[in-house]
Amino acid sequence: MYQISRENLFRSLARLNHEYPLFIPIEFENHYYFEPVARDGWKDELWFYPPLRTTLPLKTFYTPPLKQVSRYPGPETTDEVQPVVIIGPKACDIHALKIMDKVYAEGEFPEPYYVEAREKNIIISTDCRSAGPHCYCTLMNYKPYPKADFDLNLSQINGLLLIEICSEKGKKILESSFINLEEAPDSMILERERQREMVTEQVEKQNEKYSYFEDHKHSIERHLDSGIWEELSKTCVECGTCTQICPTCHCFLMYDQPVEDKFERIKVWDSCFFGGYSRMAGGLTPRLRLAERFKNRFYHKFNSFVTNFGLQACTGCGRCVEGCMGNIDLRDVLMELEKRVVLKETPDLI
Repeated sequence: MYQISRENLFRSLARLNHEYPLFIPIEFENHYYFEPVARDGWKDELWFYPPLRTTLPLKTFYTPPLKQVSRYPGPETTDEVQPVVIIGPKACDIHALKIMDKVYAEGEFPEPYYVEAREKNIIISTDCRSAGPHCYCTLMNYKPYPKADFDLNLSQINGLLLIEICSEKGKKILESSFINLEEAPDSMILERERQREMVTEQVEKQNEKYSYFEDHKHSIERHLDSGIWEELSKTCVECGTCTQICPTCHCFLMYDQPVEDKFERIKVWDSCFFGGYSRMAGGLTPRLRLAERFKNRFYHKFNSFVTNFGLQACTGCGRCVEGCMGNIDLRDVLMELEKRVVLKETPDLI
């Protein structure tokens, strides 16, 4: 690991920005967002170390909310991904990309744009400095700091920055763009661990009341045919916010539209909460009722995704809880599913 001063970090980022566009975190009204910096646009006053994850998820850089995928008639064309450096993502978003990989990169038909973006984009992650009011990564067996799957990670320690390398891409940009690096002393690494433990304890403390005693997959299976979903979804307004800002939700919709003398095919994010979700030819919709669509979200994240890929499709970022207009808390839903007993109509006879 290496240490670098703020001044040398700024000079290094300016050098890096000469080669790549940057996306850096900014603060606006107590929320955090990614702001683009065009090549050679770096200014030292732009630097900001975000204490929490951004409002929008990291997936927007890999599967955009709206994208033209083809135009016809005519020769097949594909957009080449222009690599960018993304500074400041947190662990919950980085873990989420590994979940997205299962769908878009590792399946039978990998999505070319996503795969290319994963190969080319550079992630310089940062540790969480505090626990947000809706964060619950520890409930999903994650930590508020990245341990893998980034290129470089920055930890802010007593006015200096500790740099950890996690990939060959990270090593190359460190060698080509970062200046005046020094080996980090053990005391600095120990301080990083102390800070990480402190934030982890904050997240655990604010989630103390959520004690799960069984696998979410099993508790959802017990309620697949129960009426509890009507009650749990009664304040849902079907806005789809929870799925749009979720870092792991990946449903999309394709549609064609005329453009001049041609047609273009557009890919947009979809949501399992929308009334027309999964509508089939002839207008048949398999999930007409909101409660069924509400159940589908939890079933997908904590049951079918586990069955298919061995992972829960939730990293505990808390965006869905923060953005819900109906004040529905995913943690509360999981607690209700676990504690409600489902009685069989016909008891087992021993």
